[in-house]
Amino acid sequence: MRKEAPRKPNASSGGGPEEDLGGSGGGGSPPKFTGLGKEELLRAAAAPPWRKARTCLLLLFWLGWVGMLGAAAAIVAKAPSCRPLPPQHWWQQGALYRAPPKQFGGDLKGVAARLEHVASLGARGLILGPLHPQNASGGGEGSRLPPLEQLEPSLGSLQDFGELLQAAKRKGLQVLVDLTPTFGEGKVWGGLAEDPQFKEHMKGALSAWLQRGVGGFLLDGIEELPLSLVSEWQNLTQAQPSPQGGSRVLLGGSRLQTLRELQQLLETLGGAGGGPLLGRFQEALGDTPGPLLVPQLLSLLEPGVPLVWSVGSPWRHLAGLDHLRAPQTLLLLWTLPGTPALSYGDEIGLQDPPGAPRPGQLSPMPWERLQEEEEEAEPSQALQTPPQLLSLCRQLGALRSAERSLALGAAEPLQAGPGAAAFLRRWEQSESFLVLLNTGGDSLSALPLRDPRLPPTLTLRLSTHRALPPDPRLPLAALQLGPYEGLLLSFPHQP
Repeated sequence: MRKEAPRKPNASSGGGPEEDLGGSGGGGSPPKFTGLGKEELLRAAAAPPWRKARTCLLLLFWLGWVGMLGAAAAIVAKAPSCRPLPPQHWWQQGALYRAPPKQFGGDLKGVAARLEHVASLGARGLILGPLHPQNASGGGEGSRLPPLEQLEPSLGSLQDFGELLQAAKRKGLQVLVDLTPTFGEGKVWGGLAEDPQFKEHMKGALSAWLQRGVGGFLLDGIEELPLSLVSEWQNLTQAQPSPQGGSRVLLGGSRLQTLRELQQLLETLGGAGGGPLLGRFQEALGDTPGPLLVPQLLSLLEPGVPLVWSVGSPWRHLAGLDHLRAPQTLLLLWTLPGTPALSYGDEIGLQDPPGAPRPGQLSPMPWERLQEEEEEAEPSQALQTPPQLLSLCRQLGALRSAERSLALGAAEPLQAGPGAAAFLRRWEQSESFLVLLNTGGDSLSALPLRDPRLPPTLTLRLSTHRALPPDPRLPLAALQLGPYEGLLLSFPHQP
């Protein structure tokens, strides 16, 4: 509201009539307006229409605020809760790769030149051994103790070893030293466990390699040692953090051959808070029928000991499997809960020489032939050639690193009928995976997979024996498996 100001006489006209200076119809000035005074504004604001408008606006504001608060609370209440990610050591975040340096790279510099190969498999640790001289072995009081703290001169110098550690760090790899005194398939500790001098000798060797910067150790044949002695060495290993980051690990290896023996060892280790155990757990099950395979393997996880799954050793690649069964064994290795471990050559189906090989008789890695075959390989063929097995391992390593369900989820066995093994890997808010294996030599079809957690259509991520089809979406009711074939399928998370 504005009111018209009083018009003043024109000074130049001596108080005569006003002239409209800006208008077109006369000589006078346009009207001028001024704002309301304070008392007039207060009287206007107190009028009933304005009071009602203010009340309505205030009410709308508070109703809107309360509504938004309620909506936010409802969203939070209905949103699915996400499980916190469990803490993992570096050796649980990828695979371990076990290599005798002479056969893998010739010497330490040769090993350093092949670190890219190890990293391409999704590995986080490289287990090297034997590194100590092999021309002397201990056993029994008064005998010469194995020089575990020394480096075999033919492999290089300690400076070469330090450069290897730095090169491994750049590739995201930790280096573990295999301090098993005797290599091969038989007993590895002999009388050393009872030797009164060996305890201090072993502590000195562990300290020496820790000072050189290793990420940990492997002690194979751990069932031959007193548990108290292993616990003492474990505490010594873990006392100092690794200079490459993370904790150090003492990895025990078992050569037990039966499921019952392994379960007893795991229960003993679990009760004593033992560290991770590496073993050929699949081999211990032998020719277990398909429906029992997964439940028996998962029973090994019950004592709570972290497992490192191996399908062989540097002395027995892929546990002597033929080319048809090797791909499925690798698929199972990478998809079970725990840490997968490859012995050098497993990733290409390397064949052992006849007889029981010793460290000096192992087949060397055929690097030049492998490179030639990789360039000539046809991806559409069955995964039976070295480069195709290598491609399978790399795919599995990449999937395990990228997918939380494969890295963190529990394994849930499923019924898939006679001759088949199946299990789920799931993690909240992540892609779920179905692992399906034909454990026999006959083709399988119309599998009775009727679990309510499975959708009618799944996506084929890889097969061990055939290339992916143009459309990887497969109906659950029409899944087929060739002899010894394994499938890895995925589907979206379902609450």
